[in-house]
Amino acid sequence: MPRYRVEIDRVACQGFGACEETCSSWYHVSETDNKTTLKGGKRVSDALEVLEVPGELGCIRDGAEACPYNAIHILDLERNIKLI
Repeated sequence: MPRYRVEIDRVACQGFGACEETCSSWYHVSETDNKTTLKGGKRVSDALEVLEVPGELGCIRDGAEACPYNAIHILDLERNIKLI
């Protein structure tokens, strides 16, 4: 069972790239639409992409915190709280 859920609000995302610069192993700004994608993530709708992480977040949290548009959110599924 996943411990964390990472969500990218693709409407809020402006493709600034701070997340990718901070954590390129998980984040990538698409050249197609200039929006951030999650490596291994899935698009739930035009406005939302998600990734479920079973263990430690590593630099995923750093990338989310680096976003100047607050477009990346992390939920702790075990404690049912929003971290970012």
